[in-house]
Amino acid sequence: MSGARWRSRWAIATSFLLPTLCICSCLAASREAFAADAPQTGSAASAEELFQQARVLVEKGRYDEACPKLEESHRLEPAVGTQFNLADCYEHLGRAASAHATFLKVAAIARAAGKFEREKSANERARALEPRLAKLHLVVKASAPGLELRLDDAPLAREDWQTPLPVDPGSHRVTAAAPDHRTFETTIVAKESTTLDLDVPPLVDTRPAVTIPTTPAPSSPQRTLALVTGGVGVVAVGVGTVFGILALSHHSNAESACASDMYQFRCPTENGASEWNAARTAGNLSTAGFIAGGVLLAGAAVLWFTAPRAHTRVGASASGIVAAGTF
Repeated sequence: MSGARWRSRWAIATSFLLPTLCICSCLAASREAFAADAPQTGSAASAEELFQQARVLVEKGRYDEACPKLEESHRLEPAVGTQFNLADCYEHLGRAASAHATFLKVAAIARAAGKFEREKSANERARALEPRLAKLHLVVKASAPGLELRLDDAPLAREDWQTPLPVDPGSHRVTAAAPDHRTFETTIVAKESTTLDLDVPPLVDTRPAVTIPTTPAPSSPQRTLALVTGGVGVVAVGVGTVFGILALSHHSNAESACASDMYQFRCPTENGASEWNAARTAGNLSTAGFIAGGVLLAGAAVLWFTAPRAHTRVGASASGIVAAGTF
């Protein structure tokens, strides 16, 4: 083959190969700018297509449509470039907390890959969002075993319970649940650049109360005797009262029928003498009744208050402390 013919064929070949190589180089550069450091997968084509569709929507300012496509692209093929664009999309939608968290993830991945310029850019974007963050501060007063807190159905790590959490502006549902306890649920509304405090109260125990079987307490002989003695004392006081009334009645009749001096009646009639004698007898019986009743009641009180006290047993139940005792 002559040199002229060989050069002619080489020129023709290079005229086709050079543009092709340039196009491939540009595509590779574009993917490097926006694709993940992870290896390609079978879903790479779908991920790239979704990514390009999202970029077109972003250019038109249709961020509400672009963000879901970027999310799906990143799900199919995780890529740090896609993630960066997703964070930017969140920021334009006003989802400052989501954008902040995503920028920080990008910075961490870039730092691990040694791409420090990208790390710096992501950290700067995250810091710029911090003054705008809405935050939720949970004040957890519940302490039931197995307690779990959720924010919009996503479980919260225990170390986040007492730390102000960045959240996107708008409504959020907070739930606290534990086995055998009533679930606490509430909805809060977060506002940009504001920290909202939320008390999570103790959860109500739904387990039935434990009933401790009890047997009738054995009677105390001393207290039984005290009750009997007290009863007799009350009767004696009653007898003393009755005879006291009779004594007053007979004494009144004797005053009408008999002359009297300071100490006794002088009764000229048998009826008067009888009333006088009846008054003295009733008065003596009344005095005896009151004395006996007082003594018996005092004795009953002593017997009652010196009787052995109850022996109390204390045990735990589902709803607290249960006490049971016998005398």
